[in-house]
Amino acid sequence: MDDQTPHGGVRFDSDDARWTMWGEVDAAVKKRVGDDLEAHLLATADDPLTIDLAEVTFIDSGGLRLLYMAAEKKSSPPALVNVPTRVLDLLKLSGVDTLFVLAD
Repeated sequence: MDDQTPHGGVRFDSDDARWTMWGEVDAAVKKRVGDDLEAHLLATADDPLTIDLAEVTFIDSGGLRLLYMAAEKKSSPPALVNVPTRVLDLLKLSGVDTLFVLAD
């Protein structure tokens, strides 16, 4: 297996305020896409953000930091959709679940 192959990430369309997180969303993902996501948040500042988490298999503090950044930069709470139970449990344990609208 190639150690340079990403095991997780975030897909987004530059014209749409929507992210799709996938795989292992960790500190490596944050380092790799954090600046792009911050620019995307600025470019879609007036649009409500939806974050689809259906494909997330693992999330750590790096992934939580990306979610927190989204909540911090948007004027309205981002909507989280298709949230796996393990991710919801981590959001609640960290106390950041209230920064989002949980929609399914």
